[in-house]
Amino acid sequence: MDIAVKKVELIEWLVRLQDEKMIHQLEKLKSVSIRDEYDLKIPKTIKDVKAKLDQSQKDLNSGNIHSQQEVEAYFEKKVTQ
Repeated sequence: MDIAVKKVELIEWLVRLQDEKMIHQLEKLKSVSIRDEYDLKIPKTIKDVKAKLDQSQKDLNSGNIHSQQEVEAYFEKKVTQ
């Protein structure tokens, strides 16, 4: 089954959900998921920090960067679509 279809089915189920206990459990799951994603992106060791710095330098050297204005314009366009 396509992921988009699964998401829609979950949204439809969630809209009809009346069980507060289940909603609370889903909120906790969401919170943990967001925290886990954030934790994966934070360097844990000096080696990880150096690797991120090296990647940043490579991005700068290759021109793979965007100005603040470009980023804001990109998201503004996404929000207004």
